[in-house]
Amino acid sequence: MRRATGTRITLVACTLALAACTEPSDEVQVTSTVEQALTPQEQHGRDIWLKSTFGGEKFFSLVLPDPPFNLTLGLDLALTTPRAERFTRWGLVNDPDCTDGDASTGFLDRCTDPHSAGVIGVRKIANPLPVGPRVLFGITCASCHAGLAAANPPANPNLPRWENIDLTIGNQHLQVGKLFAAHMTTHDPRYHVFRSWPPGTVDTTVLENDHINNPGMITPIFDVPDRPFFALHRNDVAIEVHRNGQGGEDDVGCELAALRVYFNIGMCARECMIGHLANGPGGTQTPIDLEQCRRACPEYIAAEQQVGDLCAFLGTTRAPVLPPAYIDRSVVARGRHVFATACASCHSNGEPPPEDALSDDELRTATSLGINRCRSLTTNWQPDHIWAAFSSDEHKAFGTGFYRDLPLRGAWATAPFLHNNSIGAYSGDPTIAGRLAAYDDAIDELLSPWKRDLTGSIARTTDSITLSTPTGTVTLPAGFPVALYANLDPANPTQNLCPDLLENTGHYFGVWLSPADKYALKEFLKTR
Repeated sequence: MRRATGTRITLVACTLALAACTEPSDEVQVTSTVEQALTPQEQHGRDIWLKSTFGGEKFFSLVLPDPPFNLTLGLDLALTTPRAERFTRWGLVNDPDCTDGDASTGFLDRCTDPHSAGVIGVRKIANPLPVGPRVLFGITCASCHAGLAAANPPANPNLPRWENIDLTIGNQHLQVGKLFAAHMTTHDPRYHVFRSWPPGTVDTTVLENDHINNPGMITPIFDVPDRPFFALHRNDVAIEVHRNGQGGEDDVGCELAALRVYFNIGMCARECMIGHLANGPGGTQTPIDLEQCRRACPEYIAAEQQVGDLCAFLGTTRAPVLPPAYIDRSVVARGRHVFATACASCHSNGEPPPEDALSDDELRTATSLGINRCRSLTTNWQPDHIWAAFSSDEHKAFGTGFYRDLPLRGAWATAPFLHNNSIGAYSGDPTIAGRLAAYDDAIDELLSPWKRDLTGSIARTTDSITLSTPTGTVTLPAGFPVALYANLDPANPTQNLCPDLLENTGHYFGVWLSPADKYALKEFLKTR
């Protein structure tokens, strides 16, 4: 049995519907927390991570604003926000190699890299077509997954240097929903769906819509080589891969998962994606045909040839290390024992020692975990649906309604918790103290669920909205739960595909621990 050439890529494709330059040729000067002696293959993979979307700009800039999508994103507003306010207002990480441009042009940044739009992972290229804007703006994987370095944050979060940026921490401060809703009125039903996404989350089915609002955390990618391998048969060849996906989706190895990510952000949209979005009553999907895409779209072939390098880079990244001064070492040994007896059965790779704080990567039902089911019910990876080619036979056989246990490496830096960032208060503070405050609150609510504000977790409209239905229009008042209309089945509007309103329920493991054991566990996890 041979192993896949790569390791593992994130389960969440940032669907910040923008465009990105596909040329990773400009030299990138990076000295972040993941900087080390990279091989040429890994360096190329890092450049892809920072710069490439393989043509997705043609969809996001030229197709998405028009029917049937009618979605104009707020990137224009974010990029014309002064650099000194951009992180604070949008959660975007400024490119350290840029400065403010001419104020008369709206603070468009001046950058060493001519394709940089002033924000990490946001690119600009000339429009090759005679229609549309002269310049197309877009994103790369890093636009969502790169964030401020947890252990070495900048003095001013709006003005980071490269050493203050971690390329794979997952940007817990990015307000994707705010960018999607930026040009909408509060009477637009979509506005409230987008604004229901907590900072640091994105619904990767929002464009390839399965009619379930299911925002998920922008995943950190740490210590991939330490994760367990699983056998997979592909084209009659047995390989070993790392699994992927909060809900079990994308568990087919890094390379194929990476290609799904690029489809999700617009790659080859006209040639081999749009036609599979809604080909029947109720928006019935059909699977993307990879062979057809190879014939029709050169960008797909280019991506297929390069994702191995991307995966090689993702195998080099490590969890941030909290400085010892912030850890109560007197209880760490006790916390290690608590973790081994109370947590390791799920949050360990199954190899000694049991306190590695990784994950067994197994599927468990949302019902058994007690958490909000909506993300687990997404259908895009099921047979006959758009991403069927990107999910394993196991995932298809299990169906929907499952989650994978998440690793806890670097948990001190990535609160709030759960798949939807719903447990713990969002601080908005990227400093070590701010992250630890969010971590303390999240651990407290996780292990003492009676402290959670359950009803306060219900996303509600802030203004009245009007919905179109097969029998006419319906006006809903302010304060109406978003899930009660966002998750309606278009083929049967009387059926709600996920009427689960409470976002922060579930995961009651460890509630029986004593206060001393809970404290020791919290301090131990700071060391992972």
